[in-house]
Amino acid sequence: MECCGNAAAADIRPAAYSDDDRKPECVAVDQAYNPTDCPYIVTDGTLHHCIPCDAGLHSDENDKQVRVVSWNLHNRSRRAAKGQGDLLRELAPNLMLLQEVNPGSSEVLAEAAGADWMVRAIDLRTPVPNDAPVRRCGVAIAGRGLRSCRSWLLGEIPQSERILLIETQTERTPFIAVSYHAPPGVTYGIVKPRQAVAFASWLSTQNVPLLFGADANTPLVDAFDFANTRTHWHTGYRRLQGEEGDDLLFGPGKVHDLDDALRRWLALHPDEMDRLRASHPSGPLAITHRTGRRKNSPGNPRRFDAVWASRHWVVRHIEHLYEKGIAAGSDHAPVVVDLDLTARSGKEEKT
Repeated sequence: MECCGNAAAADIRPAAYSDDDRKPECVAVDQAYNPTDCPYIVTDGTLHHCIPCDAGLHSDENDKQVRVVSWNLHNRSRRAAKGQGDLLRELAPNLMLLQEVNPGSSEVLAEAAGADWMVRAIDLRTPVPNDAPVRRCGVAIAGRGLRSCRSWLLGEIPQSERILLIETQTERTPFIAVSYHAPPGVTYGIVKPRQAVAFASWLSTQNVPLLFGADANTPLVDAFDFANTRTHWHTGYRRLQGEEGDDLLFGPGKVHDLDDALRRWLALHPDEMDRLRASHPSGPLAITHRTGRRKNSPGNPRRFDAVWASRHWVVRHIEHLYEKGIAAGSDHAPVVVDLDLTARSGKEEKT
């Protein structure tokens, strides 16, 4: 199998940036990067297989709709990964924004899912001798039909393998997609909100079509009125000791322009919002995870998993498949979102 011939695509890494400049720059080590030269990103030559230029990855040139699945896979082994990949193939996403990806089973997952390519965050960071085993997992992004042009990490943050960014495109319109995994606050403490603040700061500098899928490990309160939503490490929380909190990314104090795809869809479907209010008056708006889940206890319902989208996207459809996710060996629901880059305003289609 021959690769596209742009040597620069083989080694693209984020340049270092200061604390005062949160926007990372991608640099191609070998030569200046030209996105028209090579539509694919190849990193280590093993998992990230070279994709031939004539692979026929492009979907209908008149189609700007993108199906996204965001899913925490729960670091499963090869056998379980095969079943998870089968579910992903059934869901037929163009983009798979994945968290807790086991490097030992990711190739099995990608093949079962029918992915044309996969990029893993762990292949874009330099491991250190005292790395904890959990740092050998990280997030990943896989695709079907879309082209992956470049990928990078957000540089100088403590858990860089938890935020992976790629540039891709649909019908020649480029956009950025991100897979985000928040460190659990119970384990990592203040690292969790610091990561959220760093990512929120970067998002606030962006003015291009952008989306991200996240296991946010928050909110604590998923209120119907977004102004009443409360994240775990919100600004003003005593353990922050005056630092800014994760509400800058996921709460009403957000500093970026992206919206929670479910809230955007519900705002234009008042009947569905009324049904949710009647059935779950205290929230959450959907169930994607249960904290404290035990053999004899279902645990506390949470909506920790979501897709967020910039104003360039219209939400056509959204699902939270908790039961299917559990059956496939995860402890999180896949979040399935159909997005349309063509329409800039107007009402989403009913589902």
